[in-house]
Amino acid sequence: MAAPAEEPPPPVEEAPAPKPLSVGAWAHLGTYLNGPDSKMNRVAADGELDLLFSADLIEGFGMTANLVGYYGPGATDGYGAHAGGINIMDLHGKIAIDDAFNIWIGRMLVPSDRANFSGYWFAAPWFYPGQHFAGPPVGPRQGPQGRNDGVTIWGQAAGGLFKYYAGAYNLQNTAGTALFSGRLNISLINPEPGYYHSSTYYGGKDLLAIGIGGQFQKDGSPDAMGEGDYSEFNADILFEKNFGEGGVLDLEGAFYKYMGESEPVDHSFLVLASWMTADEIGIGKIQPLVRFQSAKTTDTVPPMGPFPAEETSNIFEGQIGYIIDSYATRFALGFLYQKAGDAIEDTQLYLGLQLQK
Repeated sequence: MAAPAEEPPPPVEEAPAPKPLSVGAWAHLGTYLNGPDSKMNRVAADGELDLLFSADLIEGFGMTANLVGYYGPGATDGYGAHAGGINIMDLHGKIAIDDAFNIWIGRMLVPSDRANFSGYWFAAPWFYPGQHFAGPPVGPRQGPQGRNDGVTIWGQAAGGLFKYYAGAYNLQNTAGTALFSGRLNISLINPEPGYYHSSTYYGGKDLLAIGIGGQFQKDGSPDAMGEGDYSEFNADILFEKNFGEGGVLDLEGAFYKYMGESEPVDHSFLVLASWMTADEIGIGKIQPLVRFQSAKTTDTVPPMGPFPAEETSNIFEGQIGYIIDSYATRFALGFLYQKAGDAIEDTQLYLGLQLQK
């Protein structure tokens, strides 16, 4: 009797090949009508172009390298020429040991609050929060374009229902001290996988997300003697619900508390509400929104620019968005009004176009 034939060995599973180089281009283009004392007699324009490159090199290792270019009133050579600039926005290596433990090294977004993970690219309002207050920007410490040079350890559980971040930054400044920043985020309905968050999903998922963050820097807020630490605490919440034929509702809030001997702001907060139509009108959906921001200054000298100490600065925005292809193609038409004590009162109208590919 012949011996039974041997079964063939099971096929060897090959490891997935690294992803090829990914390339993207994003544009954020705005035109503004404003002027001192709300006279609305000046027209300005600005724009940002991001070129994005990322790749998985071998299993568990990847890299990101992004460039950013600007034009506008903040990019001038002083002689009236068409000035602008191109800089390294992101440049970091990524080590993925496990979903629960990843290490990023280089220049990257500082994990501080939801706003910084979203930027204005993945948020419904045209403007990044905290930028229009009198004096310095209001919000956690980060760096240009929300980036800084350092190391981040982060991870996620249950596909992104829970995420944590902890890192040290400001490492390019060897004469200074490190900025430590961390964040915890929990999504109670649907997960938000990956390093980043968004501040709207345009109805792509129902979401109730709560985040808390904190920062600390030794001698980061010095007094007249050069001593004094900086610390900051923040909390934010985002609720998004797709009601089908009833449209998409977004509600968002955030609170920030700043501590240090030379901090110009004691605390700040924002609240936002938006609604997007279920049906397209023409080629896009309409999304009206309102956002209110407020900041209370300290008695620190100097205060926020010409804005007096221990006063409140408020910013109100009303906007109509026209959403053609979520983040990739959208328009924004709106106004911004700021009142800071009795010293400042400004109004701005704006029209913006965002494109991503």
